[in-house]
Amino acid sequence: MSKIRLLERLSALEEPALQAGRPPDRQLRDSIVEHLRRLLNTREGSVPIDPEYGMPDMSNIAGSFALGTTEQLSEAILRQVTRYETRFRSPKITVQKETREVITLRFELSGLVASTQEGGSAQQPFSMIVRVNSSGQVFVEPGT
Repeated sequence: MSKIRLLERLSALEEPALQAGRPPDRQLRDSIVEHLRRLLNTREGSVPIDPEYGMPDMSNIAGSFALGTTEQLSEAILRQVTRYETRFRSPKITVQKETREVITLRFELSGLVASTQEGGSAQQPFSMIVRVNSSGQVFVEPGT
């Protein structure tokens, strides 16, 4: 339980049913996905305590999905994940082809998370799909 974020722990105290029945590894992965969803949808400079927290403005990328833009975006995502999500180790990002929507970028973000098994310090692979639509909104989904 100590691997999930403070606000999630406080919510679980008020509503125990939110965490009931979910194994600790699943809670950790869900917590990482939710934090990345918030982090990648926060605009850089909008958090007064840390002006570097968040992504650069991507609201005008609809017509500029060129190779340079894709590389800059993947570097920005990787930089934010490395700096602000320390539970997700050795992150790597790869560009994937989006089959659902034409004006959407799709990335696979993979790395390692610490196992929550008792007495173990093993790390398990974990991957997520990160999609950025033409308006700059970021969607994060656990991988398969």
